[in-house]
Amino acid sequence: MSEEEVSQEVEGLPEDADLEEVSELDEAEELAQKEALRAQLLEAKAKRDKEKALQSEDCPPCNKGSPAWMATFADMATLLMAFFVLILSFAHVNVPKYKEVSGSMRSRFGVQVTVPIVEAPTADNVVMQQYRQARTQPTAADVVEEQRSREEQDPDVELDRDNGPGESDTNARADEVEEILKKEIAEGIVTVAVEDGVVIIEALDNQSSEDETGKISQDTLSLLSKVSDIQAERDGLVRVEGAQFAVHGQSNLNIDNAIDGASSRSQDQLEQIRANLSEEIYQGLAEVFRDGELIVIRLAERGSFQSGSASLQTDFTSLLDNVGASLTGASGLVQIEGHTDNVPMSFGSRYRDNWDLSSARAASVADYLMDTGYVSAGSMVVKGLADTKAIASNDTALGRSTNRRIEVVILPN
Repeated sequence: MSEEEVSQEVEGLPEDADLEEVSELDEAEELAQKEALRAQLLEAKAKRDKEKALQSEDCPPCNKGSPAWMATFADMATLLMAFFVLILSFAHVNVPKYKEVSGSMRSRFGVQVTVPIVEAPTADNVVMQQYRQARTQPTAADVVEEQRSREEQDPDVELDRDNGPGESDTNARADEVEEILKKEIAEGIVTVAVEDGVVIIEALDNQSSEDETGKISQDTLSLLSKVSDIQAERDGLVRVEGAQFAVHGQSNLNIDNAIDGASSRSQDQLEQIRANLSEEIYQGLAEVFRDGELIVIRLAERGSFQSGSASLQTDFTSLLDNVGASLTGASGLVQIEGHTDNVPMSFGSRYRDNWDLSSARAASVADYLMDTGYVSAGSMVVKGLADTKAIASNDTALGRSTNRRIEVVILPN
């Protein structure tokens, strides 16, 4: 480059004041660019915030951790599972375990326990009271002894009596007594006589009035009951004599004591059985009551047999165990009765009719009680009564269910 060209360029350059102005213009332009860039950034940020706000309205933000309802749901699921496990455990009852749990709950919460009051029998021991020691001296003399026989005689034979003055009423009373005791007179157990205006009933039976167990026999009780009624109706006009009635030299025996003693023993036995079966009675599985001189244990049909079958159900055997334990040591004959409703047997059934079914069910119960050793075979009787002794109407399902039952009857000794 020539000097002229250089000089021209130098001349064309601005002065120092002009240079400052140019630098200020550059700074202003740079600031403007920065401001524009900043504005763009703010605009972009505002746009993003607006988009986020729109998204937050559609889907709320997720918090950290499980939601609050999850804990409640877990508690409910756990409780439901425990409830169904409890139901399942009761569906398959373990009898020993159930009794253990039941006893534990009773000891914790407390229950009312019914303890029967067993009173001592009040009957008189006839043998002990009539016994007397006597010594006999041997003799070679001929002794004519009175002949007594138990052979049956004609009960219609009347005794010949002298109907003197004032004896007609006494003879009439004697005839009434003979009519009441005609069976015992025919069997040679007692005789009826008249002496000094008093009717005398003399017992001829020299056998013991008690059985092997030391209890008064049923025949003796029947005789004592009849004589007691006769004495009550004819106060002071009837006297009893003989081995069956003699008590330490007294001419009259307080017969009511013997009868009351037997009744007291029967009542004690009834209360003891009720106490042993108190839980089954409370659940409606059993019923214990007296029917005259009989003690009846009525077992409900629920859970005992399947329809048309005589096979014992598993749950029913536990009830029979408690019944058998109550029968242990019971005096008298045990009679097992089977009862059904009046619905005929279906075609092709194993049993021909309700008679066969009721007999088979009673036999199944008897076999179980004998196999478990609660009752011996010689002290048991089995009866099938079908629907002949219904205790409810067979017109309803509830009545038919009530009639299907097993009854264990304890006969008087």
